[in-house]
Amino acid sequence: MSQAAFFDTLNRSRVRQLVVPPDSLRLLDAVNLLLCSRCRKTRYCTPGCQAAAWPSHKRTCRRPNCILKFHLHPERITDPPVVRTLSCPADMPFVLLHMALQIAFGYAATHSFDFAVKDPAYALPDDPFETVMRQSMMLMGKDIRTAVGNDESMPREYILRVVDPVSEQGMAVNEVHEPRRRHPRTVEKSSAKWDLWKLFDNPEYQGNEVVYTYDFGDDWEHRITFEGRADPTTYYACLSGTGHPVAEDVGGVNGWEALKAAYRTAQPDKEQREKREWFEKDARNTDPAGLTGYRFMCGTWTG
Repeated sequence: MSQAAFFDTLNRSRVRQLVVPPDSLRLLDAVNLLLCSRCRKTRYCTPGCQAAAWPSHKRTCRRPNCILKFHLHPERITDPPVVRTLSCPADMPFVLLHMALQIAFGYAATHSFDFAVKDPAYALPDDPFETVMRQSMMLMGKDIRTAVGNDESMPREYILRVVDPVSEQGMAVNEVHEPRRRHPRTVEKSSAKWDLWKLFDNPEYQGNEVVYTYDFGDDWEHRITFEGRADPTTYYACLSGTGHPVAEDVGGVNGWEALKAAYRTAQPDKEQREKREWFEKDARNTDPAGLTGYRFMCGTWTG
């Protein structure tokens, strides 16, 4: 299609809502069409055309899915890495993403969680005494806002937290650890009410590290990487993954490494045999087969 023919088609359109044919995409820069900010597919010639078409377009207009990679402690868990990549409906709340992640990572959904945007300026105090004081408050589970008299000068670790709705009601299993993540200048949103697009489509948060943390005691922190977009769906899909699910309540990264070592040795000692027995019989996300022969399976879950 020539440029002249393209403009003729545009001018003859009664509604002026345009789904551009593939052979005309190269002309878009010259035309400077407006892109629908929700579906990111439909284009318009003017704001007036967009407003006129919106009543009919909104019935089928949906935000594309977010393709998100979740990497559990990438610097500390490497042999093998524990990673899952999911296709996630952007217009569903974060609490449903949490549920999908519990399935994808093989967790037991018995602890609190949050999704958070890290503050790039965060650093622990240089004063060793102040550092010890802060760590003591964290271990005791005291709310920093109360402990330091609402001192906003204390280091802020997170710009934004999307929090567990259960912990908001004071009912979470590890509620004692949650207050240490708060700060007077950290914005908090309920994961039951906040949709994914409000974070991943917001320029304010782009470029900052985003994490999903489950179990604030063992501190299973997953780094989130935005991989792209896909056609909208009403369900979550796990597209790929590596690594056996980590054991609930194993004692964090160090405990997980010790459990892996217990399975890798040909001659386990008494303590290692006990670790194996605990994981195969008593762990919340127990696996009777231990850590041998695990095969990662992809799947889909309806929100």
